[in-house]
Amino acid sequence: MRKSKLLIVDNEPDINLSLKIFLEENSFDVDTFEDPIIALDNFRKGIYDLLILDVVMPKMHGFELYREIRKIDSEVKICFLTAGEICYAAYTDIFADNIFIRKPIQNQDLVKRINNIISSSISLGYQ
Repeated sequence: MRKSKLLIVDNEPDINLSLKIFLEENSFDVDTFEDPIIALDNFRKGIYDLLILDVVMPKMHGFELYREIRKIDSEVKICFLTAGEICYAAYTDIFADNIFIRKPIQNQDLVKRINNIISSSISLGYQ
């Protein structure tokens, strides 16, 4: 059985490393980037089952990265990782609740959320 392939973009190196280690221990194949512009430059259509984007990052926030990735791949599933109440509250009217993963989150809850998003047939996000 093929491992689900994830791309995580978060400007915090410790978060990237801990997520990568934990998710790979739970049968995911994980690529990470700290810089959203480099992530965008390296993104290729059809490689990933799910992208997990931090919302607040320097250079380009997660919603901008989302819009740019959608120009390349309109089908890939994308969710947002956020700790910010203000940011989350400001965008819940635009994005469905199930595409936000709130920090902090328990490891096993994260695995469940990721598996649910990947297995969902619902197209997440907006155009």
